[in-house]
Parts: sequence; structure tokens; C-alpha cells
Amino acid sequence: VLCIGTSISVGGSGATTLFRFVRWVGDSPFAVRFPDLFSIVVDPRISVERALIDLGRLAFRRPFGPPETVDWQELLDCIALHEPQVDAGPDSVQWHLEPLGQFSTKFLYRAVAPSSAPPPLTAVWHVRLPLKIRIFMWQWIRG
Repeated sequence: VLCIGTSISVGGSGATTLFRFVRWVGDSPFAVRFPDLFSIVVDPRISVERALIDLGRLAFRRPFGPPETVDWQELLDCIALHEPQVDAGPDSVQWHLEPLGQFSTKFLYRAVAPSSAPPPLTAVWHVRLPLKIRIFMWQWIRG
């Protein structure tokens, strides 16, 4: 669930960043972008560091079929376009769901379970009145 709003900037060795599960290149993790390819990988928990040192370490349980070959080429192109500098500093995590970039359960909850209540119902709870009056107004608006 936390992967919804986080991404990792690989600036260090990449040893702590998982190659396929973490969003470090593009808008989604590689496991989401290339599900057919990563469903046949031998070691699903390979780090970015190990993968970038030798992409041959990404071992697969069987030879590629046509869909996996296309996915593999697209994956290589993605890595070539966004290859990180692996010695600049530590890997850092960014939280994209809040403007300040700090994690909060409030913004995570909004992303996971967006409110479908009409605006008058949500406005009732921001009025500075005693709680029993706000509950009465909420029930009155709902009929």
C-alpha cells in the first residue's frame, strides 16, 4: 500500500532498493509494468545494485517467449534512459501524495479510500459548533 505514494531516488549504491518492486524509474514499479517478465524471474528480491552491475543476474526460469522478449527490450531501454548515478549519496524515499513530501496517514487514506460524500456532508465537520449539533446537521442533510 505504501508503494502508491512513494518512489525512491537511487543516489547511493542501490543495495537497499529492490529492482522490481520499488518505483525508481518511471511512474510504476517494474513488477507492475512488466508482469509477464517478472512472473518468471528466479530471484524476485534482487537489488538495483546487483541488477545494474550485471543484468545477467536477472535469471529466469525458462526462455523468453515473444511477449517476454518485447518486455525485456523495453526494460533495457528504460534502464538505459534512466540509469542512476550509483555513487552520489544515499538512496532517498520521496512521498508524492502530500505537497510537503512528508508521509502522513491522512493522505495515504485519501489515496486508498477516496471520499464519495457530497461536499455539504464533508463541510459539516469543519463548522465550529458543538459535536451534537454537527451530528444533527449531518443527519438532517442526509434526510
